[in-house]
Amino acid sequence: MVKTMSEVNFNSKAFTYADNALVQKSASEVLLKLLSIQPEEDVLDIGCGPGHITKKIAQVTKGTVQGIDVSQGMIEQAVSSSKELPNLKYSVMDAESFELNTKYDVIVCNSCFQWFQKPEQVLMRCFNVLKEGGRIGVQAPATQSYCPNFISAIEKIRMHPYTREVFSHFKSPWLFFDSKEEYKRLFMNYGFDIIYSELREESNLFSVEQAYKIYQSGAENGYLNQSFYTVTLTDDYISTFRKLVKEAIKEQADSSGMVNLKFERIYLIAKKQ
Repeated sequence: MVKTMSEVNFNSKAFTYADNALVQKSASEVLLKLLSIQPEEDVLDIGCGPGHITKKIAQVTKGTVQGIDVSQGMIEQAVSSSKELPNLKYSVMDAESFELNTKYDVIVCNSCFQWFQKPEQVLMRCFNVLKEGGRIGVQAPATQSYCPNFISAIEKIRMHPYTREVFSHFKSPWLFFDSKEEYKRLFMNYGFDIIYSELREESNLFSVEQAYKIYQSGAENGYLNQSFYTVTLTDDYISTFRKLVKEAIKEQADSSGMVNLKFERIYLIAKKQ
């Protein structure tokens, strides 16, 4: 059975996530520009991770900024790096079950919507904690071909004689819609007006090592998570899996050693009616 977001363990990535999540940070800049947070607005950052984006938000507004994440390790890292900002606080909370008394002008959901097994629960809670006229901004990988590079690498896992049997017991945890209309419909069903929505294909050149670290910062949290297998993962399986993925990414490099990493992303801004 697929586990809920609260059972996904990101603690081991807490100290490296901010350095390796290059595409997530780049996409967050687009999202924050679209949201245009104002100097007095109160902001909730859902799935804040180690707080590198939350900290940036707290430097834009004098309002209350609250970051929540399911990972204790991520929150500990966020707290330790943000002590100088009095308007910023963090809590360990699951996006699908959080309860907060504060009302917010803005909710930021950067690179985590794809992990929600019960998005309707998340949206109901977001609607409840938004002020009238408040807005929510989401940026996330989208479509079943969310990253052709990673999907191609995983085909190597699916076919390799050592990994194919265990991988056949993997069940994808991700929520991917193939059109912006599906995302819009979901938000509208829970009382939101859509201000902006766009499904983009983004591509950037990275070294093989950078591309592999980007994979580890996101996709690996699903592909090598015991919660999403019905058989036990061994150390040998994990090490072989990583070796094969890195080899596959290396094979994608051009003559100068760079990988053209492509992502499909949804950007959506919605307003509470």
